[in-house]
Amino acid sequence: MKAKTYITEIRRQVKANHNGVVPTELEGTIRDYAQAKELRDVYREKVMAKPTITEKGSMGNLVTKQHPLCGLLYQQELLCLNYAKALGGTAAKAAAKTEPVENGS
Repeated sequence: MKAKTYITEIRRQVKANHNGVVPTELEGTIRDYAQAKELRDVYREKVMAKPTITEKGSMGNLVTKQHPLCGLLYQQELLCLNYAKALGGTAAKAAAKTEPVENGS
């Protein structure tokens, strides 16, 4: 189960962002994020193995289409991004952090 590996990685990142402590209120989000990443990996593996499919069209001609899981993969990627944002693990979140300015007076 890859989710356990993801939980370890995510907890390490959250810990680094919160002065060495993982806030208890983030545990559920960490677990959900890890599971979302695991499902994303399943979708990605299937899509990458065969990115397009060929079907017979209504006129009997062959039509090439994207893999049916592409839409789900995209949604899963967005879900993972939202979890990452919630946990403070995105570049946008890091860029928004500002260091306090020391007053030279």
